[in-house]
Amino acid sequence: MKKIFIFDFDGTLTTQDMLDEVCDIVGKKKESKKINDEVINGRKDGVITALCARVNFLKGVTNKEIEEKLGKKNYLRNGVVELFKVLNEKGYITIISSGSILPVLKYYQELLNITYVFGSDPDIVDGVITGINESKYKSENFKYENCLNIIEKFKDDEKIIYGIGDSAVDIKMLSLADKKFAIDPKGNLDKHVDHIINDISDLIEYLD
Repeated sequence: MKKIFIFDFDGTLTTQDMLDEVCDIVGKKKESKKINDEVINGRKDGVITALCARVNFLKGVTNKEIEEKLGKKNYLRNGVVELFKVLNEKGYITIISSGSILPVLKYYQELLNITYVFGSDPDIVDGVITGINESKYKSENFKYENCLNIIEKFKDDEKIIYGIGDSAVDIKMLSLADKKFAIDPKGNLDKHVDHIINDISDLIEYLD
């Protein structure tokens, strides 16, 4: 049986929204956070428009600056490293589908041995972010579509799918999961999941 676990990233595996944190490199953390709070709490439509505005704060930021920012502090929730160690030992296919930028996600992919990561993909020239536009996203449901593309690779296999998120933006993505979880749910996510957990390592007891 194929075992697949779908994850949101910011606020689910991390204690902070990591796009906000990297926007702090250019002094735009407050502006990024304001836009994000409106989206995840369901007060603002247009997820892609909001993401582009936030990612474009990062024009001129280098990959090296991002790596240095991430290396200065542990942004992961307690229990994340333990959880992924168990997931890898049990042979899970792990997927992160996020609005966060790929340079951030790839940093944590290597750290945690995550199978697939999907996120905002800004144009980068000589290691420097030059911007992003809405054409880089398939649709408003890009998080769902990225996960579905992977799941369909195993359409002929018996499988069980888990998923976890933290906001209303994750509802569509989590509809792919047989077992749905939330941590610190925002918006009305709590009405769309099977379990609400307090610590990310609590997921271990639910694993097959």
